[in-house]
Amino acid sequence: MDNRKLIAENRDFLIKQSEMLQAIISRMASNSLTIKQLGLTLWTTLLGFGFTNKTKSLFVLAFISYTLLGFFDGYYLYLEKRFRYNFNQLTEILCGFNNESLDKFQIFKGNFIALERLSRKEAVQFYLNTLASWANLPYLIILAITLIILRAS
Repeated sequence: MDNRKLIAENRDFLIKQSEMLQAIISRMASNSLTIKQLGLTLWTTLLGFGFTNKTKSLFVLAFISYTLLGFFDGYYLYLEKRFRYNFNQLTEILCGFNNESLDKFQIFKGNFIALERLSRKEAVQFYLNTLASWANLPYLIILAITLIILRAS
């Protein structure tokens, strides 16, 4: 059966999948924001206790916890980018912009919610690119401030 005919027959299903992908992307962005808020609250609290108690280990704990939450946030950003890629592929198929995307319809078997399998090298490269994005700038600023405070104390 021709891909275009398959797409025409399953158009309502594909539109529903695009709505689900939008909801997933929105949830990933919301989770990322929540992690940033939690990290900043935790960092501020630990720094406050560190200054009050004059304990250097609390500054180190603030640094470590904020770094770990940064990697966790990076994972949400990584997933968000991957789902955005699927959403863009689905949009191109529905709009008929890209004939190569029609082949993706067969690869995904009509299920754009499932993420495409990546090799370890591709996954690591994708994750590193995500960590290098501007969305992680607050983490770099906070970690730099923590290091400056640690050196000063």
